[in-house]
Amino acid sequence: MKNPQTLKVDDLKSNGPELERLELKGREIRRRVGLRARWLAAASVYLFCAVVVGIVFSDFLKPLLAQVPVWREAGASRTTDVPLWEFLQWLSLRALLATPALVLAAAIWATHTFFQRLGAGQWQDSGVQEAGVQDGGVVQLLRRIGGSLLLSAALSVVIVPTLARWLEAQGGFDLTLNPSVMALGVLGGLLIVVADLLGEALRNADVLRAENDSFI
Repeated sequence: MKNPQTLKVDDLKSNGPELERLELKGREIRRRVGLRARWLAAASVYLFCAVVVGIVFSDFLKPLLAQVPVWREAGASRTTDVPLWEFLQWLSLRALLATPALVLAAAIWATHTFFQRLGAGQWQDSGVQEAGVQDGGVVQLLRRIGGSLLLSAALSVVIVPTLARWLEAQGGFDLTLNPSVMALGVLGGLLIVVADLLGEALRNADVLRAENDSFI
């Protein structure tokens, strides 16, 4: 009767062509995924730049063009230019109002980083291997996107409006209930739940795979 080590060697010899075919198939899959990931990484850079340019224009340049005539009109009644504290207050308010969009832009950049690693062949760092998606980069990316959506919604609904009142020396508490923003917050919370469930399922799959390999 052959010992287990001899049986394993015989099995490897008999399954050699099949293993070689699977290895070639895995290389082709990695090549196609890497090519698509590089394309998505480049596209995500353009999307990130477009979002940042849009934030700068809509939250800073456009309001500045509207504010300059107000400052000029107010300056006609005084001998000095716009006080520095007034300009800093305006700039702080604009930066505060842009914070929710900047949080979403950071999530886009995190997605770009994931695609970049995947396109460079860093499967382990991206959380992806030949056998499928492992608990790692993919789960972390879902958590990051979900957390960004949830944080952006919280900023838009309660944090930014309240802090804006204090910057304008009004004080108090403010709440802006926007159904679209609230729906994004709910979606972000659901993405976090999905990421946790996916991570647990993949960890259990790894345990089962390890137990299965121990019997071979």
